[in-house]
Amino acid sequence: MAQPDDTHIICILPKLGASVGGGKINAIFKRMTLLADRKNTRVTLLNLQHGCNQSIAFAELVKAGLLDPRVEHRSIHELCVPDGANMPEAPVLPAWDDAKTAKGKKERVTYLKDGRPVMRATTEQTAAGVLTTRRLLMDPTRNISLKYLDDILIESREAYGDGFVDKVAFVDGHPRCRTRRENGALVEITDFALNRTFKDEVAHHRILALRHFPQDTIVFIDGITSAYLSRPIPARKVLFLHADHRNSSGKIVPRSRSLIEAFDGDAIVTATHVHKERLETDVAHTVPISVIPHYTDVAAPPGATRKDICTVSRLELTGKPVHQCIEAFVQVMHQIPDTNYLIYGSGLGEARLQQLIEHHDCADRVILMGHTADAVKVFSESLFSLAPTMTEGFGLALLESLSSDCPVISYDVDYGPRELIHSGENGELVQPGDINAIADAILKVHANRTRYTANCAQSVEQYSFERYKKRYHRLIDDLMSKRFYFDLTARDLKAETLRALDKAQAQHRDRLLDLYIHQCHLSRDLGGMYHGFQEKIALHPKDQRPIVRCIWLSRRLGRLVECHAHLDLLAQRFPEQHAQFIQRFPDFLELTDAVDDLV
Repeated sequence: MAQPDDTHIICILPKLGASVGGGKINAIFKRMTLLADRKNTRVTLLNLQHGCNQSIAFAELVKAGLLDPRVEHRSIHELCVPDGANMPEAPVLPAWDDAKTAKGKKERVTYLKDGRPVMRATTEQTAAGVLTTRRLLMDPTRNISLKYLDDILIESREAYGDGFVDKVAFVDGHPRCRTRRENGALVEITDFALNRTFKDEVAHHRILALRHFPQDTIVFIDGITSAYLSRPIPARKVLFLHADHRNSSGKIVPRSRSLIEAFDGDAIVTATHVHKERLETDVAHTVPISVIPHYTDVAAPPGATRKDICTVSRLELTGKPVHQCIEAFVQVMHQIPDTNYLIYGSGLGEARLQQLIEHHDCADRVILMGHTADAVKVFSESLFSLAPTMTEGFGLALLESLSSDCPVISYDVDYGPRELIHSGENGELVQPGDINAIADAILKVHANRTRYTANCAQSVEQYSFERYKKRYHRLIDDLMSKRFYFDLTARDLKAETLRALDKAQAQHRDRLLDLYIHQCHLSRDLGGMYHGFQEKIALHPKDQRPIVRCIWLSRRLGRLVECHAHLDLLAQRFPEQHAQFIQRFPDFLELTDAVDDLV
């Protein structure tokens, strides 16, 4: 059992892999590494996918230094396991009497029985251990393969000739659940431990979280993708919003609004004050919003030679219109003949950018440099950077550029550019898509680059690692201070319930209020009942019943001014119900007039 001061932090990610990257993922990794170094703190990366490739991807992140080795990796099937689960046995491998081995990059072994192949196996070393894939050959109607890591069975796949494919996730060597697809489309999920069948993955994950998620934990939910798990998880929860809740046309995304407004956790965190202000304007959230910016620990090396302009970005031209920067540079490149434009990155837009360069015959001045693993070095050797973006939750590249004394020209969009870049000081913000404005900004920053460069370091002082660390530790300390254990043996359950309400997580307050109101009813404590229903009004603004109960209770308690206020609130929020109430109880009109006379 964990000690009272121990903290278990769980960070949810949908999946890991080479195709999953970017600033958001790196920010999550940095947070996990930071928290893993906190005293008495255990950190788990909860992966919603299960399989050998996910375990290997995690091990490669640790090996590359992107994740602290103390961070644990669990799939949702490994974390949310029912107690005493009665799962079927693992498949039995065929008997064999001979084996033939072929060496190479992968070791290949063919197992034979009476001279006939019954199984083939390949083994290879990975960052997560020895990966073994065994293909069973006994049944010609099925293509059956089993995957192991260090001889522990992780997953199996059975393909049938009619388009059906079954994948089974194994936990501790036992089948946990089977996912059946037909021509790629999900048919059903059978959970052997729950003894239930599901038609979609979301419903399956919700049941696992609701019934078997560790309760005494702090859970980080990053973005909207995994927010569907918020309500079922019975733990302290933090929703980190990295990106926008608006679409490219500026309209609020209904799904984002509903998920944010329905979030019943303990804190919402975003990386910029600009995003916080927009959220407070756009959505009716019930959870306080805090700002914890990302950090960078880079600094420009002294005496670095700076010559060219750079862009470091994924080449996805819809969200990162680098082609507009090329158009702008071409307009003014004859005015800055000793400065070239170097573009670092890769993506689907690379071919279009190359065509544009050839069209303008500027391949000697605009150069596609490919992907770089050292963006800081690029920024440290550049006069300034161009960072075209249509939306940016924070923009670690912006921060790295400024920390490297490299001013930034970007679009005036939410949220990172508006937070980090101050026009005329450490860079320039221009209207999205205004190529002439980009060209003017290039000439302006180029002509005054000494002044712009001098302002960069000071503008990002608040984004140090120490401040980042203090902000996260303060958040965790605040959440841990709310940890509470309800004492069912307490002599005064009403007082114990009040004590629990003071520290209760949002998802538990409603039931605790019901318990408190019931205890007050048993002890004929009208004042306590009144207080309980007042809390219910705040908790359920779209429910008229707590208001009506407060009307009656405030009248019985002789609090006529408060009774009048509740009547007004009923009229304001529920005019039809107010009219029906007055029609049924006309004496309340006289009460209202009497209170008005007193006032």
